[in-house]
Amino acid sequence: MSWEAVARKDFRDAVRSRWLWVLSALSILVFAGAAIGRLYYGGGQQGGGVLRTFLFFLKQGTAIIIPLTALVIAYGSITRERESGTIKLLLSLPHSRDDVVLGKFLGRSGVVALPVLIGFLVAFLALLPAASGLDILVYVEFALLTALLGVVFVGIAVGVSAAANTNQQALVGAGGLFATFWFLWNFFVTGVNRAATELFGLSTPQQFQLRLALKILNPIQAYKSLVDSLFFSDFEARVRMFSLLLGMIPNQQAAQALGPNLSPVFSDGVVLAAMLLWLAVPLAVGVVWFRDAEL
Repeated sequence: MSWEAVARKDFRDAVRSRWLWVLSALSILVFAGAAIGRLYYGGGQQGGGVLRTFLFFLKQGTAIIIPLTALVIAYGSITRERESGTIKLLLSLPHSRDDVVLGKFLGRSGVVALPVLIGFLVAFLALLPAASGLDILVYVEFALLTALLGVVFVGIAVGVSAAANTNQQALVGAGGLFATFWFLWNFFVTGVNRAATELFGLSTPQQFQLRLALKILNPIQAYKSLVDSLFFSDFEARVRMFSLLLGMIPNQQAAQALGPNLSPVFSDGVVLAAMLLWLAVPLAVGVVWFRDAEL
């Protein structure tokens, strides 16, 4: 297929430009360094205790490093070639515009996901001295969720790049979305909740349900909640989205408002679907927009 050729070329270009090697070295340094730190300075914890504390603290870092890395790698995937004129050469080959966008997405996804998985593999080897009682399945699921987070943000960045006219527009768009997810989203949630409460007189449980639904729509917060689900029930993982100090101080009011039984609307499957929505929608918009773009 034509998109496969574009994806292979994009991945090979990343290897030649050493992006893949730099990201692999960075992933190994971050993940293996964190594993060694938790193992040798973790107060004598073993097995599941080491894994839980390692993943709990690591998710705080991966939630900012992985999306940022993916956006940097992918935001100029199409606009940079449009500005240099190489996009016309690429389209002169038997590739449609849809093939170009999809191929760029797959190629950049490989560039982001492969180093992440390599880093987790090396980190696992560093954790082997504490392997007694170590839940390998939980570790693998965390690695796959983190790789998925990177792929989601590659989809966002490629979609933005396909819809933008210049590299600067793509940078502003991708950077603006990252800032929104990390720094502005909770203000958005609070504002919508306040307005809805004033208009419709929402009860306390309804307010927390609305806030939870909006929090889940943030792919970074959805990722962190799915990681919590590896160790806690769906209900506990969703309640932890309202916790203070990185989840160390529970919010009892949220637990009372959302409990005792969590609505299926907030299950892990729905949270995962919300993450995948951020992959599919921006990419689809970019594909449609790029079809009629003037090159």
